[in-house]
Amino acid sequence: MPGVIALLYLLPALGLIVLLLLRRYPGERTLLRLGRSARPERSAAAPVPASRRATYRLLPRGGLLIASSLAVRPPPPPRLSIA
Repeated sequence: MPGVIALLYLLPALGLIVLLLLRRYPGERTLLRLGRSARPERSAAAPVPASRRATYRLLPRGGLLIASSLAVRPPPPPRLSIA
């Protein structure tokens, strides 16, 4: 009796393996149909202005990142000495 119950649990997996060995992919047609209908029609792309460039921020890395996260207060401003 336990062998029959185990076989019943394995039946869906065995059925899927048989289908895949026969090169039948369950749901393939549905996926293709959904993929075709979900694609929006593309129009001509709008030109991107040349003046728009990516801006980069310099973020602390490595030891400076650790130091800035552990710092309680920022370092004092540099002193200007007049000699």
